[in-house]
Amino acid sequence: MPYFEENPLCRLSAQPEDADLELDLRGLDREAALRQVETLLQAGTDVAGKRVYIRFDPAQGDGRETLFLPLGRRLLVARKAGQLTGCLPASAGDGYHVTLAANPAGSDD
Repeated sequence: MPYFEENPLCRLSAQPEDADLELDLRGLDREAALRQVETLLQAGTDVAGKRVYIRFDPAQGDGRETLFLPLGRRLLVARKAGQLTGCLPASAGDGYHVTLAANPAGSDD
């Protein structure tokens, strides 16, 4: 198996600087973080079509749950509802890259 100085998948995945906006959830508890995500998803035409990097605290090795799973579940629901056109986890495991729908579900545009 070859040894890589850096993760070669990083070059294939979206990077934080590729996003139009960043939603920083670091330091927030689960409920507050999910409220922030709901606000983003409900923002409608203000953020329609934008690429957003949603950043959260990475795993610390202490066994506490990160936002990776609960946030991922919510984003999957949003994707199925047509609010997102894309959703990928960050290569570092500390965020998601999402693309908001140009015409969010339920908008008149």
